[in-house]
Amino acid sequence: MIRWLDFNDCFLAAEWGHPSDNLGAILAVADHLARQGQKLTVHDILTSMIQAHEIQGCLALLNSFNRVGLDHVVLVKVASTAVVSKLLGLNRDQTIDAISQAWADGQSLRTYRHAPNTMSRKSWAAGDACARAVNIALLVKKGETGMPSVLTAKTWGFYDVLFKGKPFEFQRPYGSYIMENVLFKISFPAEFHAQTAVEIAHTFHDKLKALGKTSDDIKSVRIRTQEAAMRIINKKGPLANFADREWVHSHEIRGHSLTLILRI
Repeated sequence: MIRWLDFNDCFLAAEWGHPSDNLGAILAVADHLARQGQKLTVHDILTSMIQAHEIQGCLALLNSFNRVGLDHVVLVKVASTAVVSKLLGLNRDQTIDAISQAWADGQSLRTYRHAPNTMSRKSWAAGDACARAVNIALLVKKGETGMPSVLTAKTWGFYDVLFKGKPFEFQRPYGSYIMENVLFKISFPAEFHAQTAVEIAHTFHDKLKALGKTSDDIKSVRIRTQEAAMRIINKKGPLANFADREWVHSHEIRGHSLTLILRI
């Protein structure tokens, strides 16, 4: 249910993603705590949401995880671990331990978002990251420790193993910038890099209809777009997910494919 928010909520920088994904972890833990008798308010939820947006977004501003083949849900896992730790009452040291465990946790490859492996996992990857975050926070609450140099350890740390030895860079301190500058897909519920492609598809469809013609009358289509769209969503050939097998139901463009958009 949370994943449907990606129709409205996204943040694009060196890395991209959907900060609202973190609500999956936040709401689940808040509900659990409320059932245990802890009094939580909407203010608590919104505060956690802002914090999660900031953590994910500030990490995304200058650090590209997709360039090293990692999926952006690593940032959901880290952000959710941090805010869930706070909700669960972990102290500062425990929260650091939990976050270190999130960085050490097996990170998702982006291969399920790209040809030839595009598949439905892309729709539950963020939910899985939320589940991992909650599990990690609970483990630390029960006594699991952390790894102080999980990022920086030579040879075995995150930087050397998964980030080509490059340390993270940060543009700004944490505040409320990400929440205030999140992007909304107002025109079409499609991948952000495909908004103009969807627009022209709709426009051209109307022109064809006015001429009494259909897509069968199109001899060829030439697409000229930005590099990000070509690298992220230009999937050639059949898509290995439901959006391709049942494309008539995929006006939501879950396949994130320029080709699929034109078929619609």
